[in-house]
Amino acid sequence: MSLPASHRNRRAVAVAIALIAATCGTLPTAQARTAASPEVRQDFNGDGYGDLAVAAPRATVNGKAEAGYVAVLYGSANGLSAAAKKVYTQASAGVPGTVEAGDRFGSHLTAADLDGDGYTDLVVEAEGELWEQDGIARQGNRTVLWGSSAGFTSGKGMPARDSGRYQGGGSLSATGDFNGDGHQDLLYAGLVYLGPFGRDAVPAAVRTNPELVDGDLDLMGLVAGDIDGDGITDLVTMARSFDGDDEGDHGEHLNYLRGSRDGLQPLVVLKDARGERLRPGHAVALGDVNGDHRADLVTARGSISFLYGTADGPARSFASRTIDQDTPGVPGTEEPEDWFGYDLSVGDVNGDGYGDVLAGNPHEDLGTVQRAGAFTVVPGGPDGPTGAGSTLFSQNSASVPGTAEKDDRFGENATFVDGNGDGKAEPVVAALGEDASAGAVWVFRGAATAKGSFSFGAGTLGTVASGARLGSEFPR
Repeated sequence: MSLPASHRNRRAVAVAIALIAATCGTLPTAQARTAASPEVRQDFNGDGYGDLAVAAPRATVNGKAEAGYVAVLYGSANGLSAAAKKVYTQASAGVPGTVEAGDRFGSHLTAADLDGDGYTDLVVEAEGELWEQDGIARQGNRTVLWGSSAGFTSGKGMPARDSGRYQGGGSLSATGDFNGDGHQDLLYAGLVYLGPFGRDAVPAAVRTNPELVDGDLDLMGLVAGDIDGDGITDLVTMARSFDGDDEGDHGEHLNYLRGSRDGLQPLVVLKDARGERLRPGHAVALGDVNGDHRADLVTARGSISFLYGTADGPARSFASRTIDQDTPGVPGTEEPEDWFGYDLSVGDVNGDGYGDVLAGNPHEDLGTVQRAGAFTVVPGGPDGPTGAGSTLFSQNSASVPGTAEKDDRFGENATFVDGNGDGKAEPVVAALGEDASAGAVWVFRGAATAKGSFSFGAGTLGTVASGARLGSEFPR
């Protein structure tokens, strides 16, 4: 999945994370959009079927504006279904806290089996939550919703680990087994919380993290995956200078932190054979697109590029092949206003062992309808994706529910979920501008056809639609 965000930017914190310094027309510069490792299975009730969690942090709940909620669609032998849904707020049984205006429960979602019981747990950030610990007023917290055979029936707030007031910034977080001990760890706010976690949300240990960026630079985002294929999770971070040059260039670049039995190793600035720093796109994802059992770095800046994983970490140069809407086999036409690959996710949609790239394009115009949005699935292969066999869907595609309208931004968020447990990933996309920013989510059964796809929004969930921006967050 990817290292994205504008709405995940946390307004200077971010994901999905983001920077919106525009260059190349309206295309954003290195907007750290991030995603969870594709190795993380989202099965909150342990029935073997993937589940979908999605947040609406700006939704009104119990009359409280921007209180926020998280919705879950549970998988089954027939896949995800809107009938098997559950909405979780801070008023739900077992969820700690109180529904308050401006809490924005669901600001960021992170999925991992933190306590090692076989059920995926969900860490939910509420970036506006005001609370107190040790006599210190805090802003922003995280609640762990514990997975169980009945889904989420209990939760626990994570304690603050330092004396700082601001405890938010979940977009700059990642999960994985960074020390290879078989337990899922959680990284955020400069610390690695080592699993397993207790039901008091306290980790087995806490380690000070190695520096995620080199020198006095701004951390724009991070994404985790096993890049060198040794079974231990590695980390790639995006960095940039706080100040740009006369052309607005902030010198964005990529760093690599290798996971090991001793935890994350000191960062290595990724450089090409000429010693030049490797520059990211506006979105970054990790996934195995060439079937060698190593996570590959996928980036996009109007076109999609690939930095393949090797036994020594990321390759020293991007693959010569890039993919855009002018590439043979890719539907559409490359246009300067498009944001092809604004959000990225990697999953194997046909079970052939090669990760396929889901590229959101929320500013795609459909005829005269501006910024209606679309997404493209680009198949992987033994030599990586070539563009051949790509498919594009929008709300104007046959069998896709809805109608393309101006500023829907269909495809602004994108992810994969295996809702029927057949080992094939199913595309899921959000349109945050749908129905005057109420937001909505679409679930597809595969990438070959839109037959059987469905959408859901506030009406389906029984929630307040106005300004909710449903689909703002998928687990990252």
